[in-house]
Amino acid sequence: MGPRVSSYMTRQVYTVRPEEPLSRARKLMLSKNIGRLVVVDESNRVEGIITVSDVADALVNRYPSRPADLIRIGEVMTRDPITVEPTRTVRTAASTMLKYGVGGLPVVNSLGELSGIITRTDLLKAFASKYAGSFTVGDMMRRDFSTVNPGHSVFYVSRLVSVDPAGKVLVVDENGKLLGVIAKRDLAFLATPIRRGPSFIKGRGGTRFYTIQLAEDIMTPNPITVEPDMDAAEAAALMYRERIGVLPVVDGGELVGVFSKLEVVRALASMKR
Repeated sequence: MGPRVSSYMTRQVYTVRPEEPLSRARKLMLSKNIGRLVVVDESNRVEGIITVSDVADALVNRYPSRPADLIRIGEVMTRDPITVEPTRTVRTAASTMLKYGVGGLPVVNSLGELSGIITRTDLLKAFASKYAGSFTVGDMMRRDFSTVNPGHSVFYVSRLVSVDPAGKVLVVDENGKLLGVIAKRDLAFLATPIRRGPSFIKGRGGTRFYTIQLAEDIMTPNPITVEPDMDAAEAAALMYRERIGVLPVVDGGELVGVFSKLEVVRALASMKR
């Protein structure tokens, strides 16, 4: 029998209520550096879940003209989310995440009460501690990954991030040299939400200067990289320790792939033990 959910789940769960404003969810995610919140009722029963992707989608696509403090969490959250019991294995949790395309599962007890949450980040820890020597980064890495130029607009970046399996894009120069990484949270946590058109500021004499944020403005520069022959469990431990979701894979100075939480989840789901 493989490791259990109860051994790796996060017991301190940050929760919100459906009637609270989206601005509270956004601020809580930002201050706690987390990607999802469980939405509960007065009895601590799970009503929904809201993720950083939901925040980004609400501000960019669904309600672009409404301020975050006038959008209710209940309007944005995913209702009746898929849950898991603490006695199930992490393999089951990983398989469930893949099946339903989610990055985290509220953990509920036999009474339906919230006991914790298990996320892709928690699965990194499980993989790192239990499966050293099973795979190399090269065995698991994804070779089809999304890239942008530092001069691409956030509108273009947003489109690529939304379709990338791991929700990440790499920023490269014209020679393919890695410059940075952009994730969904970088879009959701912009100081100013993305608008459908350019914003402007007035200069002297009423001259308008149009401002559109570019990839280089929001990317995380100089990302940590790994090589294909690195032990995948060691790479997972590195991601867990540094609280990052993707490691660009470089071989001889050439960008050859990405190793992300998604690859770890897929590996766990395929395990026989």
